[in-house]
Amino acid sequence: MHNLETVIKFEIVRTLKKPSFWISVLSIPVLIGIILGITYFSAASSEATQAEINKEPFSLLVQDDSGIISNSIIKSIGGTISSNKQSAIEAVKDGKIDAFFYYPSDITKNPVQIFNKNDGLMANDKYSFVAKNLLTASATEKIGSESLIKIAKGEVNVDQKNFSDGKEVNIIGSIVAPGLFLVIFYAVIVLLGNQMLASTTEEKENRVTEMLLTSLSSKTLIVGKIISLVVLGFIQIATILIPVILAYAFARETLNIPDLSNFINNISLDFWPIFIGAGTLISGFLLFTGLLVGIGAAAPTAKDANSFFGVVILMMFVPFYFMPMLMSATTTAIINGLTFFPLTAPVTIMVRNMFGTISGIDASIGLLLVFVFGIIAINIAIQIFRYGTLEYSKRLSLKTVFKTSLKKNN
Repeated sequence: MHNLETVIKFEIVRTLKKPSFWISVLSIPVLIGIILGITYFSAASSEATQAEINKEPFSLLVQDDSGIISNSIIKSIGGTISSNKQSAIEAVKDGKIDAFFYYPSDITKNPVQIFNKNDGLMANDKYSFVAKNLLTASATEKIGSESLIKIAKGEVNVDQKNFSDGKEVNIIGSIVAPGLFLVIFYAVIVLLGNQMLASTTEEKENRVTEMLLTSLSSKTLIVGKIISLVVLGFIQIATILIPVILAYAFARETLNIPDLSNFINNISLDFWPIFIGAGTLISGFLLFTGLLVGIGAAAPTAKDANSFFGVVILMMFVPFYFMPMLMSATTTAIINGLTFFPLTAPVTIMVRNMFGTISGIDASIGLLLVFVFGIIAINIAIQIFRYGTLEYSKRLSLKTVFKTSLKKNN
């Protein structure tokens, strides 16, 4: 293991020099930036355009059979009261008037009818905007209280507090920290999955493995590659998060990003959920890294290895098909199976940990299983690499690996 540092440095530097690595890493923040930019400029342009459109005066006839609309408000916006619906509609058709609003006797059952000249998709919205505001203003005038209107519309704030065992529970705040480990786990595996598969097949295809193994042990080489993948994972996450953090810190108002200070202050940082989340993240990373590196070492080419990547990703998404069950505190045979089956356990444990539906015993057993199988997967990957690195024509099977290993030990 004395050449471990050399392997790590070589793998990191070699990967960082690849344009494809930076394209895949930077594509996410660049895409986020483009979306935010388009959203900001589109919203600003739409608001400015709509504001100008709404300022444009138009001639208006109003017929109110509901008795709600205030005549004084109609006159204040330059409207004229009509008593003949058909003649008002004909006036709009003939271009004598811009718009005609008809309020039926029972607005709760029948829609408000708007007849107007066509000013285009964006400009036509001004007519419905004025018709709704006219109704709201008239209702407020009759009730005499704008606050009662808001209450009737359900526009009220509710401050809800949840308690468990005599202590207040911040449900949303308690989800964030454990959920962050789940997000990181998916990001690392998805972003680094192909890199894990190609980490051993590249040398194998280039026929340089023989030379490497003359000066390095297979264990040193595999462990070095895994550690370099961890470092590269942190680089990728930092590359994605740093622009987002900088945008929030220095351009929040410009980009119309909501103020998250209260939300951040309410995040709960309880020890056990964070410990379980971090432990599952590390153990799950070891398991899937060992699995993907082993597949790459067994496959004759990178193309053959990539065909297995979809299966691995599928196993990570299986728990989400049972999300309602995972969010429930009730334990079933299916939930136990997902929690203790190695390939679904990391995601299942992190999801249940996020919603607080997993017991300490289940979390400990599941975490231990994932860690043990992670170590086993790493060791199997080393064995596969050791005996399959010279096999270029066909995929190496586990049976062949263990058979060769037993013969050597005997």
